[in-house]
Amino acid sequence: MTAPSPQASNVLDLSDIIPFADFCREAEKKKLATRAQLQWWMRYRDQNGLLASGAVVEKRVNPTAKKPMLFVVRPRFVGWLTNPPPAAA
Repeated sequence: MTAPSPQASNVLDLSDIIPFADFCREAEKKKLATRAQLQWWMRYRDQNGLLASGAVVEKRVNPTAKKPMLFVVRPRFVGWLTNPPPAAA
């Protein structure tokens, strides 16, 4: 029996990706963070490492859309939350 490869543990499933609004409701219900805290982190996603870590994904409906749709990748968000980049601390 072989140990799972690092790539195998990084495989994402569609259920790992959730719209930001749904993630807010879920996080508040589990008392992980308030909606205001999550919105603050999202506002500064470029600076705090959420985008760079892949914890948040932006998708525009079309290239000229002003605001992107925001999605949270649960496993990567947990990784970011437990090990924030030094600039965000």
